[in-house]
Amino acid sequence: MRTGIRVLIAISIVTGVVAPAAGDDVTTILDDGSSLEEPKPSGLTRNPPGLSDSELDARLRFLEERLDDGERYAKIWQWGWTSGYGLGIVYGVGKSITCCSNKKSGPANSVKEERNEQRVNYIVTAVKSTIGTSRLLLWRHPGRHGADAMRAIEGDSREAKLARLAKGEEVLQSVAERAKHRTNWKSHAGNVGLNLAGAGFIFGFGRDSDAWESLGVGIGVGTLNILTAPKRGIQDLNDYETRFGMKTASRFNWSVVPTMGGAALQVTF
Repeated sequence: MRTGIRVLIAISIVTGVVAPAAGDDVTTILDDGSSLEEPKPSGLTRNPPGLSDSELDARLRFLEERLDDGERYAKIWQWGWTSGYGLGIVYGVGKSITCCSNKKSGPANSVKEERNEQRVNYIVTAVKSTIGTSRLLLWRHPGRHGADAMRAIEGDSREAKLARLAKGEEVLQSVAERAKHRTNWKSHAGNVGLNLAGAGFIFGFGRDSDAWESLGVGIGVGTLNILTAPKRGIQDLNDYETRFGMKTASRFNWSVVPTMGGAALQVTF
């Protein structure tokens, strides 16, 4: 029983101190898709009131279709990984309490020391799983609701449509920004750092073989979590900006053009 209490205390401390710092811009996302603290991205459309009715409707259709298309996978990723890390907590806590319950032959002190060393590995597993679960719950994927936030703004008036446009662009930008974390070095460095810390703890108080196993499996699982995150938001945002003329044309262009004597470099500003 005392071992279980120590495990829960360790998890509470690490979760409260480390988990909020594990990711950039961690915010609490409510079930309705709104955010308590997340800064709102700037609107993509420079002059929404100046849009014609047909242009406005076209943008709304695009946003709803793309956000809804990404909803299913975002939900699967969000709750699949949350459940997986949750099972890791149950496994780690349970094994840390009941490990090595079978009787073993040998000196009592030696058997007790071996049990304690094995228990360290399970405690680290429980703590890392708790950090992973907490991070997913605190920093929920913004695409898991699709275009529901847009549809929550009711009405067919032009003002209501403009409000839906602003909300849709906001969600699209948030989804695209979240997708960038798949290739952000900070995300991968944080994953490696967390698992190195866990392995170091096991090296100090547990068995070396458990430490290497924890390091390898932990980095592998963490990397898989990062790389399997929804990535379509970046392409959806790019398509939206391209289709509706929001991409800024480059003021510097070059090309190779044929001449009578061969070819020449043509530069335009």
